[in-house]
Amino acid sequence: MKVFPSKHIVWLAGSVALSALLTACPKPPPTPDPSVSLSFEFPEVMVSADLRLGAIYFQQDGHQVKVKRLSTYPNFSATSGTASPQQVNRASVHLSGYELLELRRVPGCVSPFLTGEAQGMTAVTVTPENVLTCNVYFTLFRDANGDGLPSVSEELYNTHTIYSHASTPFTYRFSHASGHSTETGTRTQGWSLVRHEVLQPSATPGQYRVTMNSGPREDSALPIRLHEPTNRLISQSLKTGGTK
Repeated sequence: MKVFPSKHIVWLAGSVALSALLTACPKPPPTPDPSVSLSFEFPEVMVSADLRLGAIYFQQDGHQVKVKRLSTYPNFSATSGTASPQQVNRASVHLSGYELLELRRVPGCVSPFLTGEAQGMTAVTVTPENVLTCNVYFTLFRDANGDGLPSVSEELYNTHTIYSHASTPFTYRFSHASGHSTETGTRTQGWSLVRHEVLQPSATPGQYRVTMNSGPREDSALPIRLHEPTNRLISQSLKTGGTK
């Protein structure tokens, strides 16, 4: 039988005790993504208890795409100091860093850009090709059925500007199958506000140029204009020069 010196026994006992202590200590919580507050402007609407500004995402579940919502609560405000139903045309939402961290872990939200956002488009080029994205969309609606999710009949206004997470910086270009619209974009790694803009050059009637670019984080404080639902590939908004 091998006999350990007493100092070795003390060292082994101490190591076992330290190991047990480290195992028992809880792991530190994950570092959240940066939080963000976004403000929106929209045409006057009648305020009611069921008016909602939804921050939503789409989750692929087998062959179905389900609409999900983040746990955000909009704050509505009036255009003047005297609040009345007809004067409200601003709202803001806060997306917490923990919500955003959990969202980009949802397999059904995170998807390859090539088979997600670029699906159904032609002449697609993406650099790098393996980039993954996860997007948050915004819509103003009346929650008539109380389920917290917008339907086509409940939607009042929306925007094609999105809050997007990219696994790596990337650029892309694609065309719509109709041949009337071309979209280009540059996105940064992580979360960013991606603003939607459409131009119709006078030199090419019937042709539209769409851009979807990440803006600097400080630009997230600029209001996002909500408008009636439109075709994002050919329409900017109902207000000339507005940002969708």
